[in-house]
Amino acid sequence: MLARLHALFLHRFSPRYNRMAGERKRALFAGLRGPVLEIAAGAGANFEFLPHGVEWTGADPNPHGARYCLPAAERRGIPARWATTPAERLPFPGESFAHVISTLALCSVEDPAAALAEVRRVLRPGGSLVFLEHVAAAPQTPTLRRQRLLRPAFRCCFHCNPVLDTAALLTGAGFASLELERFRLPIPIVGPHIAGRAIR
Repeated sequence: MLARLHALFLHRFSPRYNRMAGERKRALFAGLRGPVLEIAAGAGANFEFLPHGVEWTGADPNPHGARYCLPAAERRGIPARWATTPAERLPFPGESFAHVISTLALCSVEDPAAALAEVRRVLRPGGSLVFLEHVAAAPQTPTLRRQRLLRPAFRCCFHCNPVLDTAALLTGAGFASLELERFRLPIPIVGPHIAGRAIR
């Protein structure tokens, strides 16, 4: 029941978030072609921004996300398949994908470093991880103090770690190159964000 409600929450929340982050998503995804994997795919928040020529695979441990993702892909004419699996244990051969998408995803996995290792494994040489993630606020700021205070509630209700230093994880994940931009969205607690591209 909780898994079903979580998928419904993501489905309802996505339009509001996309009004704030949609143009950034469109720019990030513009060059994607071929087989694309989306980790922690949720309820399909990104289909309206994906270009034609993408063959989409979603991976998420919550099977109820498929009821939103697969119809959304069909409406956009995007070939799609679904795997109910965590990002830390992807059931795909190495070098299977030209690109991997991670949006508001790494905060939700149990072991984000292991998930990034799996992303590198399934990416083709020269392939890219495109990411847009909320992150821990700057040290010694009121926002970081609030994130730490509310971390147990976020973990319980949203499967989310609001104090994850995702930039540091990406820097240490072994990618050949990393482009990263920091910015803020007008969202309480999880306003600090990063976006960019990592090349295998």
